[in-house]
Amino acid sequence: MTVMVMSLDAPMRDDQMPAPSRLSRFMLGSGALLGAVAAVWSFFQFTGLAPVARLQVQARFEWIDPAELDRALRPLLQSRFFEVDLKAVQRAAAALPWVARARVEREWPATVRVRVWEREPAAHWHGGLLLDVDGTRFDPAGREVAATLPRLAGPEGSERRVLTMFTQLAAKLEGTRFALAGLRLDARGDWTATTVDGIELRFGRNDPLQGVDMLLGPAARALAAQMPDVEHIDLRYTNGFSVGWREPAAGNQGN
Repeated sequence: MTVMVMSLDAPMRDDQMPAPSRLSRFMLGSGALLGAVAAVWSFFQFTGLAPVARLQVQARFEWIDPAELDRALRPLLQSRFFEVDLKAVQRAAAALPWVARARVEREWPATVRVRVWEREPAAHWHGGLLLDVDGTRFDPAGREVAATLPRLAGPEGSERRVLTMFTQLAAKLEGTRFALAGLRLDARGDWTATTVDGIELRFGRNDPLQGVDMLLGPAARALAAQMPDVEHIDLRYTNGFSVGWREPAAGNQGN
């Protein structure tokens, strides 16, 4: 965990600290016990009324831009330490694209501590968006992510369902000729997967997991010698499959 400390350039000054109240003077003179209570009360009063002197941020900073986070939080800290709206600071941090969640707390005498959990990208989502590992859609805000991440698509609200299905299906096809590169769910409920070799696997409205046995069994055996020529495999049949073939390259036509 990286700790970033951003000073607000507002150290406490003696002239900013209010004088002890009459109540505190009375309590200090009433005995050791009351004096200790008064000292604690005065400490929190003085520090609470002083301005925030430091912002401490804990984050990995792999995807989050520290300067962007600073710009989002600094305007909310231009007040007395005890008057800082911690919920507002938390909302401002959590609103940043790459922030999954945030926690904010005060640390006496004049520090606001913010802990930020970054999103972990899991897949590309159509429209230039990403999905994190929880299936939450978000805008990458110009950050470059690995092109090797799977490419998923589906109707609004289906993000987690599509990511879960892809994860399960990819695990079953890993290490085979049908290793997955992407998965799409259309508005009608039809599932279509794409392999890393560009073969389209059409599952229709059936559960894609139920088509794995047909794909890895009869289909794989029948197409073993012709796999480079396969454009798509249709697995919507109850007891079989059909195949679509790639168009021959222009230079090979007539050979």
